[in-house]
Amino acid sequence: MSNLLKAATEWYIRLHDTDVTAQDRLEFERWLAVSSRHRDAWASIQQVNMPFNGLDPSIGHAVLLPRARQVGRRQMLKTIGFVFVLGGSGALVYRERPWQAMLADYSTAKGERRTWTLPDETVIVLNTGTAIDTVYDAGHRVVVLIKGEIMVETGHPAGTLVPFQVQTRHGMVTALGTKFSVRDHGTHISVNVFEHAVRINPARNSAHETLVKADQAANFDNEHVGEIKPLLSGADLWVKSILSANDMPLQTFLAELGRYHTGVLRCDSSIASMPVSGAFPLDDLDGILISLQDTYHLRIEFLTRYWVTLKPA
Repeated sequence: MSNLLKAATEWYIRLHDTDVTAQDRLEFERWLAVSSRHRDAWASIQQVNMPFNGLDPSIGHAVLLPRARQVGRRQMLKTIGFVFVLGGSGALVYRERPWQAMLADYSTAKGERRTWTLPDETVIVLNTGTAIDTVYDAGHRVVVLIKGEIMVETGHPAGTLVPFQVQTRHGMVTALGTKFSVRDHGTHISVNVFEHAVRINPARNSAHETLVKADQAANFDNEHVGEIKPLLSGADLWVKSILSANDMPLQTFLAELGRYHTGVLRCDSSIASMPVSGAFPLDDLDGILISLQDTYHLRIEFLTRYWVTLKPA
């Protein structure tokens, strides 16, 4: 989070406090007049109180500014940040990894996978480079997927009728007593269902409701849910630190592998479409490269330790 955005956020909190004074407002005007960068930061923070793009309004209401007097200053910063990150005007901040790491209730670094149990006994696994927030109150059981990929096995607390939902930038995924994964690809969201079913509602076309059942998968964006397809074998193996490939083009395989490892993994264009199959241990990059080399008769070139190119032998 930049210092200016942090300062602007602090001013937003201060000016919306019930104890704000005339002196506070005067000092704010002086701060605002210092430079155009201050004014730009303030304009960005003002977007916070606008509706989320694609976010269920009731969820927005659950985390927005009226809660300010019920939480501490640090939590208030997080609340504003949460809205700012997910709002359409917050796209720039959304891409800042330090900001995300600071705000997220749960997060993983590149190459890391971690498991948490949420208050309702839902078990959630975060894949590499993932960040989520949670909205749990009397009317909501919601995980907000900020980035990355999660595996969910929903809990079933006694007496509750509140559905478990995953809010994404492109719409809502509602669990119907199930085990499923959700991944944010940027341009779209992918959902794999391993048990029971989920319901998908795109953000800009919520009436276009689609049911995805066990052993099925689907992609969706803001407006449409794509074709429902059979679930690929091994789609859940990343939870066990294994990358599963089923005739995956080499270029795509290297892109997937790159999600877990620092550096550049490339291949010559002449072999980019070569199909790769197998189960590969994600924590052993050298072993994977050697396996590719031996199985597919490739040559490995190291520009540096972190810049690897695969070429025909």
